[in-house]
Order: sequence, then structure tokens, then C-alpha cells
Amino acid sequence: MKKSVMTKILVIGAACLVLGCGKKEEATQEPKEPETEISDDKEVEKEEEAEYKTIGKESEEAYKLLLTNHTGDKITGFTVKASNAEEPSQNLLESGMTIENEEIVCVYYTPQDIDAEAGSEKQAQITYDFSLAYEDGHTVEINGLGLDDIEQAELWFEDEVGFVKYKSADSGKEVSTKETALALKAQKQAEAAAAEQAKKEEAERAQAEAAAAQAQAEAAAAQTQYEQQYYEQPTYEQPVYDQPVYDQPADSGGQDQDVSQSGESCLGGQGVLRY
Repeated sequence: MKKSVMTKILVIGAACLVLGCGKKEEATQEPKEPETEISDDKEVEKEEEAEYKTIGKESEEAYKLLLTNHTGDKITGFTVKASNAEEPSQNLLESGMTIENEEIVCVYYTPQDIDAEAGSEKQAQITYDFSLAYEDGHTVEINGLGLDDIEQAELWFEDEVGFVKYKSADSGKEVSTKETALALKAQKQAEAAAAEQAKKEEAERAQAEAAAAQAQAEAAAAQTQYEQQYYEQPTYEQPVYDQPVYDQPADSGGQDQDVSQSGESCLGGQGVLRY
């Protein structure tokens, strides 16, 4: 009986020892913090943007764009012009800064003329043109962009036109401005051809007028020369009169004497004038 009592005491002691150790481990174990996931999209965007080169200055009025250079060359100059502005912005790339091919950059652009009283509808009508400059001096123009609808875009150059591909922030659809760029290029070429034709026609008209004026001047000069050669100015010649010669009449005897005395002679007996 003593043996069974001792056995029970040992069993109970072992059980207490086990329970005591378990509580001690629970008491010393540090509580685990609940695992949390970042659900804020803005925090994720900031972490991603930190990896990209920043162009321009961030502000409340600035447009923010993530641009990928797929044009095939390194961009050394980047300007933006609003449709309501007379001049483009200054180069957004600081001295020595470039956008390498296939590089992603974060661009902040603040419009030069901001109309605080203009409504959102009027602001949406404003479009923007990108001008990309390269090391060899050539430029690529990308026209008619609505920055309100663009958050991320790809810069492309194909078929001798610059354009962008982006996902519309409003509709979520993929958009490419290539067809618009090709249409604008064709329009500019047609306008240039029409201007060249008009310039050519104006030059031909001016040449024809000059030729007509020269021909008229030559005809007038020929007429003047003809008149000077074949037309003589009439001259007046003073008539020459012969001086009268007086002939002494011969003595005719008494008959002539009587005549002179009678006064019938026209010369009064002084002789006869002869011509």
C-alpha cells in the first residue's frame, strides 16, 4: 500500500512539474505582433518613384508623369508647351542630365500660366506638346497631349513621327497617339507643298511681270531711237531779196522831157527802177 501511495505522489509531482514549466515558457515568450500588409497605394508609388530619376520640381500644381524612353536614343533636352502659352517651357533637364534609352523617369511639370478661376472643362481643353532633343541636334515633336488623362506613358518614335502610348486614367483603355501624329504629319506636308506651290507661282508671276516691263521698256527705247533717226526738225530759211538796180534813162529828146515835166512819170522824172 505504501508502494501505491508513493507511486501516486510521484505521478502528481511529475504532473505539477510539467504544468509549471509550461506556464513559465508561456510567461517568458514575447508576444508576436500581428502581421500587417501595406494597403496604401500612395506608399507603394513613393517607393517605386524613389527608384527613378526625378525631373522638374514637385508641387501641388504640377503634373506628375512616369515616362519611359523607347525612342531609341538618349534624350538631352525636354521641353513642354501648353496650347494656351506663347513659348515652351525651359529645358526640364538640368545641366548634364539625360534620359537614356529604355530609362524610366519621374517628371513634374507645372504649367506656366495657371488660371485659377478657369473651370475643369476649360482646363481639359488645354493640350500640351513635348519637344525631345538629342545629342546629334535633331528633335522629335509629340503634339496634342492631355496631361489630365496621363499618369504613365511611353515615348516612341516610328515612321518618322513621335508619339506616346499610355493607359487612360479616366477610361482605363490603352491609347496610342501614333495615328494622330501621322495625320498631323500628312497635314503639315500638304500645307508645306501648297506654300511651296504658291511661292513658285508668285515667283513665276513676278518673273512674267518683269519680262513684260522689260519688253515694254525695250519697245519704247526702240521707238525713240527710230524717231530720232528718221525724223528731222524743219528749219526756216531766210529769203534772199535782190537789191534794186537803178538805171539812168537815156535821153529821149523833147518827148521824154515833156513827160517828166508833166508829172506823168511814176518816178517824177528821176529815172526808172529795174529789178
